[in-house]
Amino acid sequence: MSTDNARIGETITVADAPWVGPAALIGLPLVGAALGWGLTFIVEWIVGLRWFPFQGLFELFTDLSDPLRLIVALAVGLLLGLVLALFVLHEMLSITVGRDRIVFNRGDYERELDRADITGVFVQDKRVVALGHRRQELANVEFDLDRDKLAAALRRHGYAWLTEGDPYAAEFRRWVPGADGLPQGANAVLKARQQALEKSNGGDLRELRDELADLGVVVHDKDKKQYWRLSDPA
Repeated sequence: MSTDNARIGETITVADAPWVGPAALIGLPLVGAALGWGLTFIVEWIVGLRWFPFQGLFELFTDLSDPLRLIVALAVGLLLGLVLALFVLHEMLSITVGRDRIVFNRGDYERELDRADITGVFVQDKRVVALGHRRQELANVEFDLDRDKLAAALRRHGYAWLTEGDPYAAEFRRWVPGADGLPQGANAVLKARQQALEKSNGGDLRELRDELADLGVVVHDKDKKQYWRLSDPA
């Protein structure tokens, strides 16, 4: 693909290698089945550990005949492996870079940004961030892809790739309840978000991040702590 063609109209999708999805769909169920098979050899030992959870289920399992026990263990292992594989596929990140827009997709998170709204993109602390003209974050999503491939795709289409990371990193302050300098209502949202952060509730974290963005607050997380700065007024 030539640089000129890419800038005229072609899109570039940065994602995991094509073999990752099929490998997960095949490999994880097989691993689950293997673990289920292994369970048949240690279930009697597990039942002897009275502190071990789900003792009732393990006792029911030991009441089965040996052939049926093996069939149940393999079936349950395959099913759990398949569920895990589908979750992995659902959570895989893809970033589609085009001349006029960038689209971020990961699980239930989807963000489509017009080129005119984006001033720069960077990766820092295993997250990819797109910045807007008011120094606000237009997108912020966990990143586990090839950074060089993303940088090349962005540069090919003429977007600003911020090699030094977040240009406003020095402005972040740790949030404490009742912190001064925040817009009205932001402390309440940050308090709710702290609870979601401690529970690792990803859906609430994203939703409350967007609420803070509407209030003009940018928030970053580190070690279950929140750090904030202000964006420019609209």
